[in-house]
Amino acid sequence: MKFLSAYSNPNVLRELLVVFFVCCAAMTGPAAKAAEIPRVAAKDFFARYCTDCHGPKKSKGHVTLHELGDDLSGARDPELLEKLLDVLESRDMPPEDEDQPSDAEREAILKWVDDGLRAENAKAGKAPQATPTARRLTNFEYENTMADLLGFRLKLAENLPEDPVKPYHFNNTAEFMRIGPEQLDLYLEAARRAMASAIVDPGKPQVHTSRQEWKPLGVDRGLGNDEVPVWGNSRFSPGAGMGLKSFPATGEYRIRMKASAILPKGAEEIPLRLVMGYDLNVNGSTQRIEPVGTVRLKNSPDQPQVYEFRGRIENHPVKPGIIGAGKPVPESLTITPQNLYNDGTLNDENGFSRERNASMPRAVVEWIEFESPITETWPPEHHRRILFDSPLRISQPEDYVREVLKRFMSRAYRRPATEEEIGRFAGIYKLILPDLGTMEAAMRETLSMVLVSPQFLYHTVAEEGKVSRQYELASKLSYFLWGSMPDDELLKLATAGTLDKPDVIGAQAKRLLDDRRSRDFVTNFTMQWLSLSKMKTVPINRDLFPRFLYYVPLGERAGTEEPYRPTIRDFMIDETVSFVAELIKRNASVLQIVDSDFACLNQTLAAHYGVPGVQGDEVRPVPIKPEQRLGGLLTQGSVLIGNGTGSAPHPIYRAVWLREAILGDEVAPPPAEVPALSDSAGASAEKALTIKDLLVKHRKVESCNDCHARLDPWGIPFEQYNAIGRYQSMVPVAGTQVGPFSREKHMNLAGYEDYLKSINKVRIDSDSRLPNGTAVTGMEDLKAYLLRDRKQSITSNVLKRLLSYGLGRELKPRDHAIVEDLLTKSEKQGNGWRDMIVAVCQSQIFRNETRN
Repeated sequence: MKFLSAYSNPNVLRELLVVFFVCCAAMTGPAAKAAEIPRVAAKDFFARYCTDCHGPKKSKGHVTLHELGDDLSGARDPELLEKLLDVLESRDMPPEDEDQPSDAEREAILKWVDDGLRAENAKAGKAPQATPTARRLTNFEYENTMADLLGFRLKLAENLPEDPVKPYHFNNTAEFMRIGPEQLDLYLEAARRAMASAIVDPGKPQVHTSRQEWKPLGVDRGLGNDEVPVWGNSRFSPGAGMGLKSFPATGEYRIRMKASAILPKGAEEIPLRLVMGYDLNVNGSTQRIEPVGTVRLKNSPDQPQVYEFRGRIENHPVKPGIIGAGKPVPESLTITPQNLYNDGTLNDENGFSRERNASMPRAVVEWIEFESPITETWPPEHHRRILFDSPLRISQPEDYVREVLKRFMSRAYRRPATEEEIGRFAGIYKLILPDLGTMEAAMRETLSMVLVSPQFLYHTVAEEGKVSRQYELASKLSYFLWGSMPDDELLKLATAGTLDKPDVIGAQAKRLLDDRRSRDFVTNFTMQWLSLSKMKTVPINRDLFPRFLYYVPLGERAGTEEPYRPTIRDFMIDETVSFVAELIKRNASVLQIVDSDFACLNQTLAAHYGVPGVQGDEVRPVPIKPEQRLGGLLTQGSVLIGNGTGSAPHPIYRAVWLREAILGDEVAPPPAEVPALSDSAGASAEKALTIKDLLVKHRKVESCNDCHARLDPWGIPFEQYNAIGRYQSMVPVAGTQVGPFSREKHMNLAGYEDYLKSINKVRIDSDSRLPNGTAVTGMEDLKAYLLRDRKQSITSNVLKRLLSYGLGRELKPRDHAIVEDLLTKSEKQGNGWRDMIVAVCQSQIFRNETRN
């Protein structure tokens, strides 16, 4: 039974087979009669399907079945039953070159296994529940929670240890989210930094201001000193930046700018971004900056407009001062406008000449003003939200302190603080007040202690007689769909005790999805579900793809990635996240992750993929045609680059991604003793195109063949898309010299296409035969097969991902019946993304589960 070799653990193999054949031996009763399937003894079944490969003469995977008889009772294991359901439903076993059960037999077995799994789960449900498993906020959740709690955003997570990463899994589970002693120190440091910004000292502070103006060179305004070209700014232009004369350590800033655009024919707007930071000037020109904001200029210099930006000065890196020999150099901070125009076709064949810049869109900046801190209302609102006005502050200071703590702690804990908890921190305040001297200083330190308490750092869990399940549900819902704390409306419903009603929680789920904060959920969920972050680390082969690695900011090179300026890889990540967000917004079927009639593109991405008529840098839905060979997730650059070598497609990487992320399979890593495929990312171009030949050789090794026979067929259709995510029908001849690439002849887009035609001589072979015997001829056929024969796997996978992410834990076999019921409901509703999310929120397990 060759399919057994897909599982490398002999014990798991043996147990899985036992469970499988228990089901076969137990084919009696109404289910069997309904399917009209004859009963087959387990021993006879083994002899027919298994013992050739798992018997006395051959024992693949160290498994033998010839000694097993009909009496296999007591072998049911929910986890193995669930795996069995998966491989039976997908028809991955028995393999295509072995005898197959009839459709009636397969359907009957599926029903019996499903019934058996439900029965085992019902038994488990009567057993005592596991004790609650605490899980801390992820860094993503922590920073969002602090922003909503305080009323302004600080970049706090960058100073915390990175959250663990496990491909195709979510990090918001108890297994990953624990706290060690070293983390508490960092949390305390972050809390003190936050409270230093949130609570100000009495009296208005010094206000720091700066202003700089720029004038044009001449009447024609051609490359004047007030212009910001795409690249190569004059040292006298706004593009060189405006240094601040002085600035505060904390506080909100306001930046105003008067600007317009010079737009040549064919350009509709200029994205002009302000950044603030400094140029480190170490080993070149490495910059440390953070964005301030972006405006899209469409107005001409005859109609300049004033634009305003606000932010927190604490979020921008300050260049340290130098104290020592000579004249001391103070700390410095610079505001710099960046012209981010990029139509995806520009090149640097003419260098950074004035003529070249004059032919491109340029921004005109007449002046920039800076002011911080903003004192229009003082103390600021975020201070008054904590230390509110009250006569109690003078007449009964102890009562005032308790009320301040009660309000802040109840919001921080996402449920009413108890008198005992309030009293504990009131005692801390009283203890430290004499040393710190002022209420503001003492309250900063006391509230910092609140922000390192488990009640803040860990997710809210219902406790008998102390914390209502309603508050746990409010937090569960908001952290699911916002990645942050519940708002006032959710907490009011929790206080009223009505949040857990299905119609109420359904309405709230829709409200949260309609809020702009749901984009944080979509981004975090999508990045982890599809394992996208790795795409930014793949080195691209410069010989094969020179135009992907522009020598100017229109592509990417070392040191030019975000936050310096966005590159095409950043846009590709945004493409994928925006695509999933659009599916949710439209309530489109989850099956559209396989194929769709639209893509989310901007001008740069459209040029890369060959889609005409897209202007501007904003990524948005764009209709596509079949001949553009896009649609769905499988053909998006973020996926294709992240699962390639940077030189060539990698069928195994892409096959694993498809099976894990889309079909929901658990693909085991290769055994340690199996030789790895050569990674060609660092190889020369002529050696980087032979990976398909390597796969053929790999499959000739018996220890490799079993796994590769089940992986390679899924990856071969991806050969139609190269290492930078573009459709290709031809490739260079393997083992031959590629090039030469001439910057003089090939750097523009037309020349580059000529270069590709000159090196690509061999038509790609993307034909494949899937493990169940289905033949596919490239990506279009693969998509059709998935939508025709694997719909159940795809919808089940998406639902399980959403449920796992929403519950904050890995799903268990005991969840099988719940998943099946939700799938049935989803199918009746058309498998819409939005409906599926709402159904998860309304499910009994989401509303009532308090234990992991």
